[in-house]
Amino acid sequence: METERPWHEDERFWEAFRDAMFPAERFADARDELDSVLALPGVDVSPGDAVLDLPCGPGRHSVALADSGFDVTGVDATAAYVEEARERAADRGVAEAVEFVEADMREFRRDGAFDLALNLFTSFGYFEDRADDARVARNLHDVLAPGGTLVMDLASKETLASDFRARTWEDFDDGYVLEEHAVADDWSWMENTWRLVVDGDVREFDVSHRLYSAYELTELLADAGFDGVEAYGTLDGDPFDQDAERLLVVARA
Repeated sequence: METERPWHEDERFWEAFRDAMFPAERFADARDELDSVLALPGVDVSPGDAVLDLPCGPGRHSVALADSGFDVTGVDATAAYVEEARERAADRGVAEAVEFVEADMREFRRDGAFDLALNLFTSFGYFEDRADDARVARNLHDVLAPGGTLVMDLASKETLASDFRARTWEDFDDGYVLEEHAVADDWSWMENTWRLVVDGDVREFDVSHRLYSAYELTELLADAGFDGVEAYGTLDGDPFDQDAERLLVVARA
């Protein structure tokens, strides 16, 4: 395997899969996704409010938020993504409305500074030590002003189990990605192998992460200090039930 450091800390992984994970159409969808997130029950923010996008990747949501009038801070541990996000904000003319910070989500703290924190696109559960997840949850709580809101969006145990496939593939402009999936540790961990194929060249990485049920995630957030934690099954705010497409959690600090 190509990864020696944990995959989430390996810039080679993020740079190799950048085009596969963030094609142009995914950037085009950012505004509509944010409109849905901001319309979820319990989310009450207005242009001018301070929003944290953690992790922000190459600025997909951060730039769209800044373009909508929010005061945005985007945080990511991948230097190439942070630089791309800055360039994207400058090209869009919103560089003064958004700050990009290169930092590990376990380390970033700016207590009481934000009205809304976003953790989107299955960007939680990267770490082998579950205590690190709890640490991130506490950080997300503490960076919010009193009454501030957290929105998380990820694939849950329930949604993965309802449509589990051991092997999937997806093509993009320059090639395709083949993924192999295996559930481990009593459905608490997903072992993945990702293969990127471009012009006959194959790059392979292990990409594993912790799995949470809706109940487990809401309990983790409650333990971190959040109140009124609610789970939803779609971006439209439908209940988290047998028809859930994803797990969205809205929690109040």
